[in-house]
Amino acid sequence: MPAIPADALVKEQIEILEKEILDLRRMKAQLKSNEERFQSIFNSMKDIYFEVDLDGNMIHFNPAVCAAYGYTAEELTGMNNRQYATPEAAKRMFQIFHQLYLTAEPVDIADYEILAKDGKRHYLEVSAYLIRDGEGNPIGFRGIGRDVTDKIKAAEILKKGRIRYRELFKEAHQAEELYQSLLNSSPDAILLLDASFHVQFVNPAFIHIFGWNLAEMKNDKIPYIPKPLKEPLADLIQRVFDEDHPLRSYETQRYTKDGCLLDVSISASRFVDHAGDPAGVLLILRDISEVKRYQWHMQQAQKMESLGTLAGGIAHDFNNLLMGIQGRLSLLMLHKSPDAPDHKHLKEIEEYIIRASDLTRQMLGIARSGKFEVKPTDLNDLIKKQNILFGRTKKEIILHEALDEALLTVEVDQRQIEQVLLNMYVNAAHAMPGGGDLYIRTVNETLDKSRTDPYDLEPGKYVKISVTDTGVGMDQATSKRVFEPFFSTRERGRGTGLGLASAYGIIKNHDGFITVYSEKGNGTTFNIFLPASSKAAKPEPIFDEKIIEGRGAVLLIDDEQMVLTVAEEMIQALGYEVTAVNDGQKGIDIYRERHDRIDMVILDLIMPGVSGAETFDRLKVINPNVKVLLSSGYSIDGQASAIMKRGCSGFIQKPFSIQALSKKISEVIKAS
Repeated sequence: MPAIPADALVKEQIEILEKEILDLRRMKAQLKSNEERFQSIFNSMKDIYFEVDLDGNMIHFNPAVCAAYGYTAEELTGMNNRQYATPEAAKRMFQIFHQLYLTAEPVDIADYEILAKDGKRHYLEVSAYLIRDGEGNPIGFRGIGRDVTDKIKAAEILKKGRIRYRELFKEAHQAEELYQSLLNSSPDAILLLDASFHVQFVNPAFIHIFGWNLAEMKNDKIPYIPKPLKEPLADLIQRVFDEDHPLRSYETQRYTKDGCLLDVSISASRFVDHAGDPAGVLLILRDISEVKRYQWHMQQAQKMESLGTLAGGIAHDFNNLLMGIQGRLSLLMLHKSPDAPDHKHLKEIEEYIIRASDLTRQMLGIARSGKFEVKPTDLNDLIKKQNILFGRTKKEIILHEALDEALLTVEVDQRQIEQVLLNMYVNAAHAMPGGGDLYIRTVNETLDKSRTDPYDLEPGKYVKISVTDTGVGMDQATSKRVFEPFFSTRERGRGTGLGLASAYGIIKNHDGFITVYSEKGNGTTFNIFLPASSKAAKPEPIFDEKIIEGRGAVLLIDDEQMVLTVAEEMIQALGYEVTAVNDGQKGIDIYRERHDRIDMVILDLIMPGVSGAETFDRLKVINPNVKVLLSSGYSIDGQASAIMKRGCSGFIQKPFSIQALSKKISEVIKAS
């Protein structure tokens, strides 16, 4: 092979060298371009990226770190994590980095707390990794994360997250998995609608709450949205899509697959496709049925509170009127023979007074001070007696009893609970005008806080009474109003509308609650819950109508002249001497002068000026052994109960008959 000239070799080598230099320049330019591009991406990242050495000193970070921490790049360089983290967070970070150093396994850190330069606390979610040098030795740690102080909603994450993660990560499927996890783990129901508002996705919570899966939701025949609500919501969703106008906490209703109607709160926002064009609407539905029920019970309690004040005032005045009528009637009948021509009419008047008094008791049952004579009671016995009485008057209704033989006792006013049962039975009879079946069940139940919190009651053992009829039932709107005072589905003039409201108030005053479940055409069930007692039941006393006459001196104190006059005559008719005064102070003055000649005092509870409670206390100062019979149109609960505990001898409820008065006076005078 002929030798190549030296010049040719040199020339060839120069050409190769020039080509390599050109390639190197191109590679350098490409590297610089890539570096600038990656640096631009690095600097524009909204998520934070930082690197620290093994001692936790900041050595490399992007501008997002400066924005989150509030420091300049110069201030942040070399700063130790103890300088911008709370002591607890710094200790926690040391433990995490130590673990990372030992295991080299990446660690996800939730709620990492830092203190920005302005002193404000920020919470970060950070994924931490170990950094190694070229020889594999640990040299520091890197963190990638975000400021989660203000949580963005799933819709906003879905809307903005896709673009952000596609710019930052080549592994797009990782971002999709993150969003899918958010959607699947949400306790709220989530739907994705496309631009034609067809359902494209439902999360597990939606299936759990409403019952339909994705395939079923694409069927327009599914009664998911109540017909009257479809058009208004369609307009709102269209506005969300067209104008990107988010919908926040819109309260409405939705059906479940099994036909239940739930109260829901809907939030909606528009999301875009890869090109940034509107692609559909994301809907988040929260079941607020329990919240609405709680709000309803709170509103009901507030109504009862207001009406209780009104009812108490009306009942006080009404009872004074009834007291005047009852007193005069007792005096008329005192020496009236049962064979007298007008005796029947007088007895009927007395019956009307009793009915009017029962109406007053219903009004007082709405008030908080509605309990009169509370004692341990066997509800089974009380129910059996009530069923016998009701069965005699409503023979077209068949009563069915399922009473727990091991039922615990309850501490109640027996007459008021009888009134509750009667109101329930009458309500059931109205729902079954042609007759039907009425089921009464009792059972012991232990209720936890989730059952009692909506009624502001303590958890524990309760006795439940269930009253179920086979009547016409009620729709949801009617069910929500049945306990409202003066609400009635009956025509005007056929009832006061106080029955169920009174029952609600009475049970509430006994620290219990009532629930109702009804379906149109499928009857109604009322469940009454009363706190159980460990005390033994006391039998109901037999009422004795005979008049007990006596001897002695009585001081009568009442501010109502009508009551004062008739009560004075009733006491005199029983054989006692009576001094009547219409003022607490006058009564105190008289008792101070003549207490050694006065056997007992009958004292009105509610009086202007010196009240009954103050009068009682001042009488006790004069004579610690003073015998006082307290009289009031209000209940023995409340003020009367407090006075009874301070040594009052007895209590009598207005209006009272001469028989009841004679018995009470005799008991007080004979008491030691």
